[in-house]
Amino acid sequence: MAAAVMQPLQSLSLDGGIMPPSPVSHNSSRHGRSKHGGSVVKGSKARGRGYSVVEERDVLISKALSWVLKRTVAEGEAQEEGDEKLVADSEGWVDCEEVLQHSNVTALEVTFAEIQALVASPKARFALRLSPESDAEEADESDYLIRLIPSQATPPTPTTAALKLTPLTTTTEDLPELIVYETSYANYPLILASGGIKRAGGQAYLQFASIKVNEDGTEVRASSDADVSIYISLRSVMESDSAITWSRNEKGDVVTEGDASASIDKKHWKKAVGRRADIGVLFEDGEVRKEVPIGLRGKGVKGKRGGGKGKGRGLKEMKARSEDESNSD
Repeated sequence: MAAAVMQPLQSLSLDGGIMPPSPVSHNSSRHGRSKHGGSVVKGSKARGRGYSVVEERDVLISKALSWVLKRTVAEGEAQEEGDEKLVADSEGWVDCEEVLQHSNVTALEVTFAEIQALVASPKARFALRLSPESDAEEADESDYLIRLIPSQATPPTPTTAALKLTPLTTTTEDLPELIVYETSYANYPLILASGGIKRAGGQAYLQFASIKVNEDGTEVRASSDADVSIYISLRSVMESDSAITWSRNEKGDVVTEGDASASIDKKHWKKAVGRRADIGVLFEDGEVRKEVPIGLRGKGVKGKRGGGKGKGRGLKEMKARSEDESNSD
């Protein structure tokens, strides 16, 4: 093999800023680039420009954000173990700080400034808005909500069970005595503060599990590991508010669109019970019996990344709802 001959730097001819082929192997270009200056990416179309080894960062960020925002759940909706789905409100808005903390987004080390730049671009697929309780002058990512622009959002696909419903009335022979809505310790205080169980995140119906009570007082119901169960006497609601319609889906669950505000007001709740024995009854017959301990309300709330200014919005809400702790002693 012939020895390579080093050329003086001044004699190197640059073609568009790219060094000529290697002096050792004249068929191979340097730095993995072709003689035309473009990167060779297997399976991709030539784009006629250089340094295209990977897709542009803004495209990767856009794809990661879209993936997260298209896979949200409604407040109080159960998730399968291992899911990282974020909670969206009825219009699809999600806490921007929680989006930044999602594993698909942290893998790219996305910053709030990069999200702002995407929102400001001419072909923006996302929208940002300041949460109502935030101060615009001191706002950071914890004070903002983000969503896909509606025209880009994927409409919810109705399930077979949702399309085949059996109406329920007070004369239905096997009408459940009780139905139950299940949620987490973190979400329950928000549901209570809102005044009722509300449809959110594109939900067509609120879904409740059926409960049968035996003569000895034991409950017959599907097993559940939910933190908080909100019990409702179905017959009582039907008799007190005939405008709310109820049905049973193919799985045996009871579903409803709720009242005019798409909710089941807390005046209809029979009781709300925490799963932990030391918590017990939280709400009963229209009265709050006990508050969820502050430590459990914060379950799942992550700290801010990178030491940004101020505390996260989730922590702000926790503090705002923690007055009961000061009197618990």
